[in-house]
Amino acid sequence: MGEPFRVGYCRCSTDEQDVEIQTDQLLALGVPRERIFIDTGFSGTTRKNRAGLDNALAAVTSAAAAVTGRQVVLTTTKFDRFARNMAEAGEILTDLRQRDVLFGLGSSVYDWHDPFGKLFLQTLAMVAEFEANLNHLRTREGMAKARAKGRLKGKAPKLPLAARKTIHRRYHDPDDDASLADLAEEYSVGRSTIHRIISNPTPPQI
Repeated sequence: MGEPFRVGYCRCSTDEQDVEIQTDQLLALGVPRERIFIDTGFSGTTRKNRAGLDNALAAVTSAAAAVTGRQVVLTTTKFDRFARNMAEAGEILTDLRQRDVLFGLGSSVYDWHDPFGKLFLQTLAMVAEFEANLNHLRTREGMAKARAKGRLKGKAPKLPLAARKTIHRRYHDPDDDASLADLAEEYSVGRSTIHRIISNPTPPQI
């Protein structure tokens, strides 16, 4: 049997550098760049709206039907990059097994027919979900403490009060021909910010 036909998947919530690290690791494992699928801006706790994962699964499904003499492997660098929800991880892994697609975690490839390999993947799914739930709990506790101390007060305005008052006055002054677009460019903010300021009939107070 020849070298495995690998399809790679990586995910990060915010850090672009993390995606680059995962991509480099997948390339080192022999995954061609054109078969690496990426999701950015997602926490991984839900299966919804993850086009990268959908495309990776579609790629291994097509490969399983077309490739002969080679194992087809969906490869990721860390299990929590793949899933942090046990139910959904189990559903995807079951679907892979039915299509005879193996799951690769780093350089290791797990055989569905090996009971120890199956148990190991189930254990990883449980640990990933536990860590995700623990992180959510810590976040909620941190926000509750900050709110109790008066430190959590919502997003601060993009512009100081004096600037917002000036924008409001100038826009509504018939002798000043400053347009919404002009003010947005002058104050280096989006038009939506200017619109919120000028839409109020009275000048900003806070």
